[in-house]
Amino acid sequence: MNGVVWLLRLGLAGVFVYAGVVKLGDPSGFAEEIAGYRLAPGAVGRWTAVYLPWLEVVIGVGVLLPWTVRGAAMIQAGLMVVFIVALSSAWWRGLDITCGCFGGGGEPADYGWLIGRDVVLLVGAGWVWVGTNSGGGAEPVRADGRMGPNK
Repeated sequence: MNGVVWLLRLGLAGVFVYAGVVKLGDPSGFAEEIAGYRLAPGAVGRWTAVYLPWLEVVIGVGVLLPWTVRGAAMIQAGLMVVFIVALSSAWWRGLDITCGCFGGGGEPADYGWLIGRDVVLLVGAGWVWVGTNSGGGAEPVRADGRMGPNK
């Protein structure tokens, strides 16, 4: 496996698992941060605050597993697009929000930095998706039952 792709998988896994675990401890606080974006009704924001952290943890682990890496990378890329659109919308509308990316409130959003970071993560997820074979990175099983390419 390509070393760069493996490092990207580790990095994406770390970011997504950490982001999810941190938010799991305070779903009501995360719901407030989501509400600050003013993109969805309260019930949708509360639902998102409960389930998005679990999705982040699952796809963070999934990008490390050979049989789920491509699907997890595709979902990560999709989430990054959603996050970029949400941040861009808040920036364009002049909202004074905290990102909510890693829970815990924090400083007001530095939109340029956050969007740039998310673009890097999007490119990384795309690179993992493209750089991993369609078999999920696992070696194919040969006709004689052993691993590796048929020769």
